[in-house]
Amino acid sequence: MYKEIGKKLTEKNRDKIREQYQLDKGEKKEKNGGVPKGEMPDFAKAIKHLRAEADLSLENLAVITGINKQTLHSIENYSIRNPSFANLEKIASALKVTLNDLLLMARGEFAGNFFKTTAAERWIISFELEKGFSVLAYSPPTASQRDFFTGVMTIQPNKKLKYWQFTAHSKVCIQPWDGEVLFAYHGMNWRKEVRLSANETLYFDASIPHSFENLSDKANRVLIVTYPSIF
Repeated sequence: MYKEIGKKLTEKNRDKIREQYQLDKGEKKEKNGGVPKGEMPDFAKAIKHLRAEADLSLENLAVITGINKQTLHSIENYSIRNPSFANLEKIASALKVTLNDLLLMARGEFAGNFFKTTAAERWIISFELEKGFSVLAYSPPTASQRDFFTGVMTIQPNKKLKYWQFTAHSKVCIQPWDGEVLFAYHGMNWRKEVRLSANETLYFDASIPHSFENLSDKANRVLIVTYPSIF
């Protein structure tokens, strides 16, 4: 569900990204794309770096993207300096980064897990986890699957979220702001509980089934940070 929400937001921003980078929408005339001369992003350097990081050969990238190997070779050796928007989307997807991250890297503005955004650019959305639980996300729109997630979870009075579980090695930090929260790990034949008061912090492995419960008779806000992003 969370990935679908992120996908919809990404699709919503596609036109904005095109306009921002003045990219060619089509597959043709890749040598004469829409980025103004003198402001040309270095796609060759960015793609080479990401391909090496992903341990992908040019042949493998061609298979995954469906883009002709010669076209990819031309992009990496600067024969094609301004690839089409459609091809950049395919390349970014194959290299497991967002299109915006690829563009930022090509412009030398990407700083790993650090992002500078305006209020309008931040990804701020509220969605229901289940009845009585909602998350307000503050993660920037450039965040890819390898990045952190930051948000505020609101738990309604005396509500319990049961048996949450994420992928292996997902690290989570939570900190209640307004009252007490009961956190519990759930095993086959065991249970481990931790009671958190306001401003106490808990770090845990989210790959183990767990639950949250608001012990207060008032709504409780909980700061939540995850690595990598699990929303």
